[in-house]
Amino acid sequence: MTSRRQFLLAGAALSIGRWSGAEASDPMPPRSPMGIASTAMKDHLDGLQVAPAMRQDSMAYVEYCRSLGAGGLQFTPQGDLKALRRRMEKLDMWFEGEARLPRSLSEGFERFEQSLRDTKAMGGKVVRAVSPPPKGSSGRRYESFTSAEQYRAWQEEANAVVRRCVPIAERIGVKVALENHKDRLVDEHVEFLRSMSSEYLGALIDPGNNMSMLEDPTEVCTKLAPYVLSCSMKDMGVALYEDGFLLSEVRFDTGVTKQKALWAILKAANPQLNCLHELITRDPLRVPYLKPAYWASFPGRSAAELAAHREWVKAHTSELPYVSQLSPQERLQAEEDNNRATLEWGRVNIA
Repeated sequence: MTSRRQFLLAGAALSIGRWSGAEASDPMPPRSPMGIASTAMKDHLDGLQVAPAMRQDSMAYVEYCRSLGAGGLQFTPQGDLKALRRRMEKLDMWFEGEARLPRSLSEGFERFEQSLRDTKAMGGKVVRAVSPPPKGSSGRRYESFTSAEQYRAWQEEANAVVRRCVPIAERIGVKVALENHKDRLVDEHVEFLRSMSSEYLGALIDPGNNMSMLEDPTEVCTKLAPYVLSCSMKDMGVALYEDGFLLSEVRFDTGVTKQKALWAILKAANPQLNCLHELITRDPLRVPYLKPAYWASFPGRSAAELAAHREWVKAHTSELPYVSQLSPQERLQAEEDNNRATLEWGRVNIA
């Protein structure tokens, strides 16, 4: 019998349609209480030109993720949503959606609204949302903006877009979880959510993202916890480089962030919260905080604070994963291994 791993790497030799046929005979592993964010499955969704891409075959994607032990998924569903929902319910998997926010008020909101309707059709109650960065930019604040004024103009427009989205979410009955996506500092994020005061707008908390802006994961989780609707749990490894530090998603309990303690903070604030992981299998991110341009769009730190941070990184430096030099098949295997290991961590550590 062809295993899922053999099927995945067979590429064009096998069609995605055969995946669904394996569901009845392949035994499923124990179900983890932890789910997978789609960004942690990017290579499998794309296929890397050596395996069937699953982005357009949601049934195949659900079957594959459940074969790894996933208890739930956050992704953009395609195809027959009724059949897909039935299958996820049969597999005892929960679902969260994704919704792309318009880049400006002049863009249409129809696509956003349809994402919420699709999420509701799937039985989901919340969608992940990210304020789109300026066109052509990375979205990382320190790379996307060259002045505080430029950032504030973006922030004003981005917040206005979210304000326009909230009545749509209220009408459809699906909540919007706005991610701290290397853009707003935690206090800026909290202030915006507080100003909205809507049960249909809250936070998707990523403990690792604001580390790229030298903010502490525990502080980020604690401040945003009252608004938490979704999460992207991840452990982070660090290392020095000449212009700052390297930041990388790593296997849980091998990095510098204590996922079990951070999850406890979020779960206490929202007992209905689903536990999603977002261990992205990729090369480390360069955070050039020793270069003046890094600080162009937000307040700087004193020389003493920067020196203390560099000493902290030095004390916590570890070997970080690199995947860009791997073959496509090896990258797919690395991504699968990371997901299996993280879901297993969830079975042991998540109540």
